[in-house]
Amino acid sequence: MAASPPRPLGPAQIRALGVLLVAAQLPLVVHLPVWVAAFGLFLAGLRFALLRRDERLARLRPARIPSWALALFAVAIALALRKSYGYFVGRDPCVAFLFVLAGIKFLEIRTTRDGTLLACLAMFVALTPFFYSQSLLGALAMLPAIVAAGVALEALAVRDPGAAGPSIRAAWTRSASLVAQGLPIAAGLFLVFPRLATPLWGLPADHAARSGLSDRMAPGSISELSLSDAVAFRVSFDGPPPRPEDRYWRGPVLSLFNGREWSALPPRPGGSLARGDRTIRYTVTLEPDDHRWLFALDLPSSLPAIEADSSVNAPKVGSLARDLQLVARAPVTQPLRYVQESVLGDRHPAASAGELRIDARMPPSNPRAVAFAQSLRSRYPNDREYIGAVLRWFRDQPFHYTLQPPLLEDHPVDAFLFDTRRGFCEHFASAFVVLLRAAGIPARVVTGYQGGEINPRGGYMIVRQSDAHAWAEAVVDGQWQRFDPTAVVAPSRIERGLYGSVPASDPVPLFARGDTGWINHVQLALDAINYRWRRNVIEFDHDRQRALWRDWGVDRFPPWQAAMAVTAAVLAWAVAVFATFAVRRRRGERTARLWSALCRRLARAGLPRPPWEGPIAYAGRAAQRWPQFAIAFDAIGSAYAMLRFGPVSEDERSALVATLARAIEVLPSPASLRATAHS
Repeated sequence: MAASPPRPLGPAQIRALGVLLVAAQLPLVVHLPVWVAAFGLFLAGLRFALLRRDERLARLRPARIPSWALALFAVAIALALRKSYGYFVGRDPCVAFLFVLAGIKFLEIRTTRDGTLLACLAMFVALTPFFYSQSLLGALAMLPAIVAAGVALEALAVRDPGAAGPSIRAAWTRSASLVAQGLPIAAGLFLVFPRLATPLWGLPADHAARSGLSDRMAPGSISELSLSDAVAFRVSFDGPPPRPEDRYWRGPVLSLFNGREWSALPPRPGGSLARGDRTIRYTVTLEPDDHRWLFALDLPSSLPAIEADSSVNAPKVGSLARDLQLVARAPVTQPLRYVQESVLGDRHPAASAGELRIDARMPPSNPRAVAFAQSLRSRYPNDREYIGAVLRWFRDQPFHYTLQPPLLEDHPVDAFLFDTRRGFCEHFASAFVVLLRAAGIPARVVTGYQGGEINPRGGYMIVRQSDAHAWAEAVVDGQWQRFDPTAVVAPSRIERGLYGSVPASDPVPLFARGDTGWINHVQLALDAINYRWRRNVIEFDHDRQRALWRDWGVDRFPPWQAAMAVTAAVLAWAVAVFATFAVRRRRGERTARLWSALCRRLARAGLPRPPWEGPIAYAGRAAQRWPQFAIAFDAIGSAYAMLRFGPVSEDERSALVATLARAIEVLPSPASLRATAHS
């Protein structure tokens, strides 16, 4: 049996598919390069323009772009993306390629098979924004694409593309109604359907998607990071938050120095957890940065663990290195939430003398700094006195804390200490450690974040990339002790954050400026909404579901009873929805029956209705044939037109149906109408 030829798409079907594609593309625009976003939307606009031209010229067979030309076009786009990103196999270039491919496919669709394939591609495109963000705004941005998918599928179901299909408004209303009816069922299943203890799938890490702090630090690296007000992590405290001077969030520890750049040693397991009285417990929600380090207040007193009912059996997500750096088991490519405890302090026991040799290495360059340190050391042989003298020198000399330090070429520490004296926290921490090592004191640079903003609408702390900071640790009296030369030069950096410590001319990020008026209030409100969304929806895992069941008392019932209750609730909702549709259908069927009966009666009386004639025109023609029933025909035409085409409420619909029925009852039989016809 020969296969039927593919059905061509009509203009209304192409428009419905185009609206679906654009609705799927728009939420992704903010995650793509400008040229990719503009080009993908341009392809969709070009197809609309060609469709309008074909309609204006009344072309039966629109011009078709050769398939080989489109294939070459796709290859050229792939090469352009490879050049733009520097690689092709990864999240970002593949999503961008899919974005443009969907536009190319829309440019060539001609048959229902093409339209079905485009609808599938568009739904894939609609899912890709969740690879970047799973916020509430992203979920709401996807709703138009879901509704547009229903409209497009309904348009594809029309067999004759030239026939008058359902109105656009009615199609959108039906699709939105179906989505609204399914939301309660989806919400119920979300709460009660058993969830996996681990995610079913995960997106492979994009090797170019790294952000945040690095395991290397050169002059200017942290000052560049501080120009971003992106969120690094959020923190919820079990009690009151710590004081600003205690908000040192420990990250990568840097011990190796080549004269210009600091770098970290490979993590060495075996760190000792801190013990003390000033213990604080909190929960960190870390944004993905494709690195392995986790952040905790100095000093960690527990290993980071997934939030669970029992802290004893809670699964651990990281380990503690010897330098008290928390290290995750794998790079953080998805938002990670973990519970942490810390002892607020600035010192911890040092390792053995053998392990301190790396942190006591003499700097290989910067001779002026070395000579100055040795001269100062001759006057202060005691380690603590020497460190105090170095900090006083930083305080008394005309050093300036700025986000716009000058470029340092050869011997950057020398140039900073004795020439420019303008720098950011990495300049002060690096120079301080060099001066200590030149005097024989083991020291190292610690990077992380300092500070954080309390969101009063959510009761949690926001730590941004603009809070990135570097400080120093040195061995004094057998203990590692924290020293922050930045706090000596610019104490307001610790007390009031970045904005209160740099010159007014420096380009401070918007949300690091403190109180920025209504913009900051709106941003904090949106952040609080997204935080709750992530906490209660995105992170609603197996443990939280079980806890919810216990709160509801569901766990007291056998599983089969809970399953029967859920099934009964779903069936009750389905019955209610179908009953509503049945009532509306009966009303619609009665209206159609009344109108069909009237058309048959008038046809037998000698006045048939052509298929293209509307109800008002047909009723007007009948009133001219039988003027004695003009009032009844006018009521019939107006009532049916409103019932068929106009937006009416339920009360108005009932009244119009009753009017239509009474007006038809007034009319005599077909034989009487034929006998009394007005010539």
